[in-house]
Amino acid sequence: MARKNNPAYWSQRMKLMEDALKDRSFSYVENMERQFMAAQAEVERQIAVWYQRFAANNQISLADAKRLLTAGELAEFRWTVGEYIAYGQQNAIDGAWMRQLENASARVHISRLEAIKLQIQQQAEVLYSNQLDLVDAAAREMYLGSYYGTAFELQRGLGVGWTMQAINEATIAKVLSRPWTADNLTFRDRCWTNKQALVNSVNTQLTQMIIRGEAPDKAIAAISHQFKVSRGKAGRLVMTEAAAFSSAAQKDSFTELGVERFKVVATFDKDTCDICGAMDGQVFKMSEYQVGLTAPPFHPWCRCCTCPYYADMAGLGERWTRNPDGTTTKVPADMGFDEWRQKFVQGAGPGLTPPQAGGTIPAPAPAPTPEQQHFSTAVRGMPGMTQDYGDALEARFATGTQTGQSAFAKHVPAGSVSDGAYAKTAFFSSQTQKVKMNFADDLTNVRGAGTTFFHEHGHYIDFMACAGSGWTSLQTPAFGDALRADFNAYIKGIMKQQKITKTAAYSVIAQEVQGDLYNAISDLMGGLSRNKARGNWGHATKYWTYTGMLEKEAFAHMFEAQFSPDKYALMQKYFPSALTEFENLLNGVI
Repeated sequence: MARKNNPAYWSQRMKLMEDALKDRSFSYVENMERQFMAAQAEVERQIAVWYQRFAANNQISLADAKRLLTAGELAEFRWTVGEYIAYGQQNAIDGAWMRQLENASARVHISRLEAIKLQIQQQAEVLYSNQLDLVDAAAREMYLGSYYGTAFELQRGLGVGWTMQAINEATIAKVLSRPWTADNLTFRDRCWTNKQALVNSVNTQLTQMIIRGEAPDKAIAAISHQFKVSRGKAGRLVMTEAAAFSSAAQKDSFTELGVERFKVVATFDKDTCDICGAMDGQVFKMSEYQVGLTAPPFHPWCRCCTCPYYADMAGLGERWTRNPDGTTTKVPADMGFDEWRQKFVQGAGPGLTPPQAGGTIPAPAPAPTPEQQHFSTAVRGMPGMTQDYGDALEARFATGTQTGQSAFAKHVPAGSVSDGAYAKTAFFSSQTQKVKMNFADDLTNVRGAGTTFFHEHGHYIDFMACAGSGWTSLQTPAFGDALRADFNAYIKGIMKQQKITKTAAYSVIAQEVQGDLYNAISDLMGGLSRNKARGNWGHATKYWTYTGMLEKEAFAHMFEAQFSPDKYALMQKYFPSALTEFENLLNGVI
């Protein structure tokens, strides 16, 4: 019982739990940032293509921008809008936006400027729809983790346990829909406000750039800045809302457990602000518990939490006699969360997960598959493999297709990398049958952490899985033929739509495939055009003169895309038949 009177004990235990939960929120922020960057890249691509299509000397007048789409352009526009509508129907996009799309699809006249603004807003609608899902998931995880984690720590600290009811879905939904700030806005309201601010800002920037007659690179730079600002706002929203729901959960758990007073606990370091410093150690009655006023978060990115406060041992006894039969049960100090849950929480309830060492509450995680177990064993055993890089690779592998995971598990053993600190360009050697690369560089890879690892292991599988000597990608002409057919079809489509020459179509593609997300597409477009249609990523022209390089690079790029949903979608867009042939090859070696 002595622990109950020890303020340091309660502060430390609750702070450890809260920090673990906030670490989980950062994973949601990182996911959201990747989505923002993908949306930004797509908007930049759309603007670049739009300028290329309608402008002379990389400029376009306001009069040109306001010119109505031709019959052919309008037909193409309606086809695109039809895709947007289909996507919205499948992914529950906001009803108001869906009605706007349907109205746009039915219009006989629409200007060029309206068309590009609609395309830009579609990216924002998809982006913020996903953000709502992310914030909702983070809030749920924080509320459940904090509620049960608080109960666990409190009962274990007191050494006295009693039964409590599991939280049901209706309770969670009610808590998440309740505004907690003085402006009475929910996180959904804030997402909508941020979305509109981004759309309005981008549209204003684009129009003003046109009026001033500025080149597209300036327009793209200005719009990129707006996305970066919005990305920062979105990250702040996720962390602040998650902290608010964690605080609300602590309040509800304290109330359920009979806590009468609580204390504010701040994190003290060089980043501690004056507000949190002044609130640290303040004690309040539970009736005074109000998020933002007496309980955290007190401001965006707030790192404070609360803990129970006991001035003395008075009241211990009947207050804690909560079991139906009027008894209490001893809770050993070393009792684990899972054991506690089974013993004291009545009902299934969502989101109950065992803690890590030290009593912190991790995110729910399904049991690893045999493929994931193999991957983890192979990766963790590599010389020079850091914890952070290993975690990044495992997280990316978990998002992969079943075909990609199975191919890796069958053909890549431990020891596939001979040098993880290689200072030059990464490569797979068919002579040594090993990969040389730099783990540290790949962890911060602008194309995505792990891009080089999965690409080079695409080459590894291409060679090692080949029936006989040689490369799987070169065993049949169907793969290379499909690559060239997809490329020619895309070129012809642009030439027909825009009524331009092949040379001009190459330039359009080169603008389309700019950006880190398009690195694989840019490289393959370069290989198929002797770098006339390449973006800002790719091999030198001489590289493509060697026999089989196109097929081998395509195999590695498509294998890497198996572990990146965004890049997989791009492969489907630009090389649909080649991707099918690749997956036939991959299925053949499993």
